[in-house]
Amino acid sequence: MILFGAALLLLVMSLTILRNRPVDPHAALTSATSAVPSAVSGSGSVAATGSTKADAPPRLLSPYEQATAAGGHLTGSATVDQLQIYDRVPPGSQLVLTFPREGTKQISSTFLITDEDEDPQGGVWYQIRLPIRPNGSTGWIRAADITVATVMNSISIDLSDHRLDLYEAGRPLKSWPIGIGTDDTPTPPGEYYITIKMRPTKPNSVYGVLAMGVSGFSEKLSDWPEGGQLGIHGTNDPSSVGKDVSHGCIRLQNEDILDLSQYVAYGTPVRIRE
Repeated sequence: MILFGAALLLLVMSLTILRNRPVDPHAALTSATSAVPSAVSGSGSVAATGSTKADAPPRLLSPYEQATAAGGHLTGSATVDQLQIYDRVPPGSQLVLTFPREGTKQISSTFLITDEDEDPQGGVWYQIRLPIRPNGSTGWIRAADITVATVMNSISIDLSDHRLDLYEAGRPLKSWPIGIGTDDTPTPPGEYYITIKMRPTKPNSVYGVLAMGVSGFSEKLSDWPEGGQLGIHGTNDPSSVGKDVSHGCIRLQNEDILDLSQYVAYGTPVRIRE
């Protein structure tokens, strides 16, 4: 098997990029403002009679708080031509990366949001996972530069068990057997997210019938095209599922990757553990 990035270079003219719209209601992107009730009570003191005296009016939950309170995750999609990504929230922040709104061949401009903060002027900022080396990189973006949505599903990959588990709001939903990287080119553990979905025009390709980009990269094959990006995809060799056979990508049976895809939107979290 060849790595996700190298295979894409050979097949880029025959790949159809799938729109960021799940087919199954379980994977639907939910408006962040409707995820949970949008207000919480202020602090209060309880008198001897049991009555509560409110000290402050109810505080509205932020979109990030709404998503996490509902058991989901917040994602953000760029609305500016060049999304500016900084190393921290101002003051003292430095621009470290810009990312085009139209994305790249293997990475969309939808990111997984992992935290939020405010600058001294009250501007909201989001911390996002970055689809770059080294794995685990993060950056900060202005909330005003993106639109947000909530994803309720997440992926957990257990390398030792050769299993991919799908969760909905933290609850187990489905599970499938997988093939993983070899000892020489292992699948790197870490916290990632889905960057893109693509469907090869030929079902007998090395991707099988569908491929999803993951924001992580091989730690052994850094000189490969597109940086050696990881992927979750089908296969043209069903016997390889359940074994250590790949250059780092995750393989599923073709029918299983199609099933999984129904529940997965851009920005869906992916956790890989040993």
